[in-house]
Amino acid sequence: MTTVISSDGRRLTLGNLIARGGEGAVHHVLESPDLVAKIYLRGKAGERREKVEAMVAARLHMNSSFVAFPIDTVKSERGEFLGFTMKKVNGFKSVHDLYGPASRKTEFPTADAKFLVRAALNLACAIASVHATGCVIGDINHSGVLVSDKALVTLIDSDSFQFRSRSQVYRCLVGVPEYTPPELQGVSLDRTDRMPNHDNFGLAVLLFQLLFLGRHPFAGRYRGKGDMDIRKAIGEGRFAYSGRRAETLMEPPPYVPMLDDYGTELGRAFETAFRLPTQSSNGRPLASEWVKLLTSVQSNLKTCASDTAHSYSASLSTCPWCSIERSMGRSLFVAQYSPSAPFMDIGKLLNAIRGVPAPPSPPEPEKLVEPLLSLTVSNDGHQARSARTITVLAGVAAMAIGLYLMTAVHGFWGVALMAGAGFMTLRSLDLEPMFAAEHASAKSVWDTQRKEWIARAGSATFEVSKTHYLRLAATHAELPVQEQAKLKALEQKKRQLQMQKHMESHLIERAKIPRIGAGRKATLASFGIEDAWDVMQRPITNVPGFGPSLAAELMTWARSVERKFVFNNSVPTDPQAIQQIKSEIGRKRAELEKELGRGPDELRRLADEARALVTSPPQELVEAYRRLKQIQLDMGTA
Repeated sequence: MTTVISSDGRRLTLGNLIARGGEGAVHHVLESPDLVAKIYLRGKAGERREKVEAMVAARLHMNSSFVAFPIDTVKSERGEFLGFTMKKVNGFKSVHDLYGPASRKTEFPTADAKFLVRAALNLACAIASVHATGCVIGDINHSGVLVSDKALVTLIDSDSFQFRSRSQVYRCLVGVPEYTPPELQGVSLDRTDRMPNHDNFGLAVLLFQLLFLGRHPFAGRYRGKGDMDIRKAIGEGRFAYSGRRAETLMEPPPYVPMLDDYGTELGRAFETAFRLPTQSSNGRPLASEWVKLLTSVQSNLKTCASDTAHSYSASLSTCPWCSIERSMGRSLFVAQYSPSAPFMDIGKLLNAIRGVPAPPSPPEPEKLVEPLLSLTVSNDGHQARSARTITVLAGVAAMAIGLYLMTAVHGFWGVALMAGAGFMTLRSLDLEPMFAAEHASAKSVWDTQRKEWIARAGSATFEVSKTHYLRLAATHAELPVQEQAKLKALEQKKRQLQMQKHMESHLIERAKIPRIGAGRKATLASFGIEDAWDVMQRPITNVPGFGPSLAAELMTWARSVERKFVFNNSVPTDPQAIQQIKSEIGRKRAELEKELGRGPDELRRLADEARALVTSPPQELVEAYRRLKQIQLDMGTA
């Protein structure tokens, strides 16, 4: 075993390897179970020595419990700088394993929607604590953020943070483009002093991924010409979820929450964070401001009645997670609904539903409305009658002239004039043609109002609603049978389920696939393609930027994963699959019971409404009948 020397001369023994990276390796320290030691590769130690010594001297580890800052330097027995000790981070996993729905099911199986908000809040607290020390993270991305099963957050790789010691600035030399703000895209980072505002962009991306199913805020469907990858979209300020669609020309991918689902204030904060900076305004929300916003979001969450894994803003009337899961046909969380929850007394509820008396048949609406009317001929009616009188007088005069011509002159024209005038005079006596269009319209409105009133004032609407509740009760009674059938089918599909679980365990994020780098992986994740099973089941060419060639690379990788599958008949059916079925039935039961619980009150309301409609006919009905009878009176048919 290797022995290293601390700054105070203590001998420390390096234990087993914990992790290895591009800069060095992390080992247990046998003498201090709460510490680990990072030992740099030979070429890296000299580059890091001065910066690490300055960070240790500043005692940064005393100022933030969220960060694994260097605690002490370690050297070889010959006095060569090797690395540093830092606190051990036990039981924490990458934040990517939490925000990705596929990895969350295995790495954080008990995490629910509240957990995501709590983790986001703690991440904001962690970044705020870093900025309070005077450091800037610089290379902020998912690989440097770890989360525990209690949503606690720890930041690692602190030796890459930008740190200022007196007049010396130790820069952060690298960055991940998908988390780099637009003003630094393409910039030489080793020559750039980072600002907290630069971190604020990367923080906003991580928070967005935590709250929006791992989707990258700049991965969406571009409605302009050409391709739009994430880096280019960041550089051009094309936030895919923005309300400024006409400006960004971007649409979000399918099956995602709405930007304001966590509240309008949080939505506005993301809009601000992802706008292009200008000379007049380039301030993104501070980490401390995110802390306040997320604290408010957390305090305003309510739990879904159908699935307790779902929590959403109290300002919303329905659960957005339920809606997304129904559209996707899959669960986003390992369902937390308890199948052992007590059943509602459906028998008692059915008796209450059946016990609400139906309203009696209503009287003819004309008999109710007629006494309310007091009609006289209107101005239109009087004008029609005056016009008729003039026409009749003119006709009589014309017939008299025709008679004179016929008797005195004995001409054909006298006969024709007399016949025509007589016909027109007789026709003008009927006022109905003058009111035909208006009468047809009034009758149509009355017929509609009459039909609706009879349905509501009688038993028709009541009986439709009652039948609906009785059918819901029948569906509820069938749930145990459905559950058993689904569990039986699950057992019969054991091989297929084992294959699916095997494929789902191979995440694209962790795989080395030709031509599929970090940016393309983020785009795939934003469109819900996270593992080998997704590749086999989803049309890859529907993802922006993925043509047949890239789709073939992914399919080749997925097929290689598939070939490694070995079926084991002795392995019991996946407990998560069983729980999923029980939870699905539980959600249906909860939804049915919630709806059934409203039944008695709703039926009583309909019955009361029916009685009220008879006692006091609605104004729309009265006015429709008044209009019809007025027209009939005006044209002389009433």
